[in-house]
Amino acid sequence: MKTMQTPKNFTIGQVAQIKTISTYTLRYYDDQGLLPKVFRDKNGNRIFTNEDLKWLDMIKCLKNTGMSLEKIKTFVDDTYQGSRTLQARILLLNKQAKKIKDNIEEQQTYLNKINQKIKTLKKENPTNS
Repeated sequence: MKTMQTPKNFTIGQVAQIKTISTYTLRYYDDQGLLPKVFRDKNGNRIFTNEDLKWLDMIKCLKNTGMSLEKIKTFVDDTYQGSRTLQARILLLNKQAKKIKDNIEEQQTYLNKINQKIKTLKKENPTNS
């Protein structure tokens, strides 16, 4: 019985579909050095690996939490410098984690205020629950 294997290499179109990210954005990330391991075939087409897909997940995570592309690039560059940059990477991620926690706390405060207002409004008009 044969098992289905995932390909080791992906075209830019395949990556765009898999990761729901535009080919324009993929090219931009590559051009900015956020994906330093992307290589090109003999025709100059970008070829992505599973490692690149994992990097895209991390880039998306960091970007969606508000980290600038400049800081993400620093993180990527530092990663490829190895263990001598480990503490700097940990510090960068710890700072980002604190920002996320602070944002969650702020959003929770807003949610509490909104829920309190809903309760107040329901008391004013109990028939519209």
